[in-house]
Amino acid sequence: MMFTSDDPLSDLLSHLVLEPVGPNAAGNDVFRGRSQRAGNGRIFGGLVFAQAMRAGQSTVEDRAVHSAHSYFLRPGDPETPIDYIVERIRDGRSFTTRRIIALQDDTPIFNLSMSFQVHEEGPARQIDALIPTEPAGEEYEDGLIRAMATRGFEIRKDMLGSGPIQILVEDGLDMIGGTDRRPELRAWFRARGPLPDEPALHAAILAYTSDQTIVIAAQHPMEWGIMDEGTQSASLDHAIWFHDDFRIDDWLYAVHDSPVLKHSRALGRALFYSRDGRLVASAVQEGLMRRHA
Repeated sequence: MMFTSDDPLSDLLSHLVLEPVGPNAAGNDVFRGRSQRAGNGRIFGGLVFAQAMRAGQSTVEDRAVHSAHSYFLRPGDPETPIDYIVERIRDGRSFTTRRIIALQDDTPIFNLSMSFQVHEEGPARQIDALIPTEPAGEEYEDGLIRAMATRGFEIRKDMLGSGPIQILVEDGLDMIGGTDRRPELRAWFRARGPLPDEPALHAAILAYTSDQTIVIAAQHPMEWGIMDEGTQSASLDHAIWFHDDFRIDDWLYAVHDSPVLKHSRALGRALFYSRDGRLVASAVQEGLMRRHA
């Protein structure tokens, strides 16, 4: 992954503004998006997730997304526009459901189901986490540079650039394996600048960035890593739940773990806490983690 924009957050925000082009012949809303520049020839899965969320959010008023469940079907071509078809499945008194299909050249590459809820007060409890007093850790990009150096790629920080979300990984980012670490990871996340007071946008950006780290811990105990030459990795499906209000331009603390890696599929989980200790979102992803001889 290369972060080529001088202002990566503004670049991401511009790519989350979709062009309305519908309705289509079936009466569904249609929105068009475009990929950020991609050094590996594939669209970053988190971007498709976030754009699909923005398409679904554009058809719903006065209620917020509480869950989103997706499947990554095919690699996306960063040079081809993405059309998001939004089906208005249900508009209920408390809940609203949308289904979004992402197409390139009329071929599905991603689908997403979203559920929205009218704000409702009720009983509350959560699992607490021990949250450090101040954000600290290795910059995500520095960990990438270290991992690429083990593959013989000497890349400077100014060549790689920075992502739109600052990520600080406790105890360093391990993508090469052989460290015998537990399948766990803790990290801080924050947008690299202020964002509008739009909760739906903050939710979409959290979905975008959660795809970067959620299955990394699965390979911690292994003798190989995600960036080893013999490893093939890709997102298969991804779900995220939103429990409480938050801002992604303030620090969130993420507690990751991976309970299982079998049959070339790794399960990753992440709990996102605000600095004041509220559990604001949870995510789960199954990712392909295939080893070649």
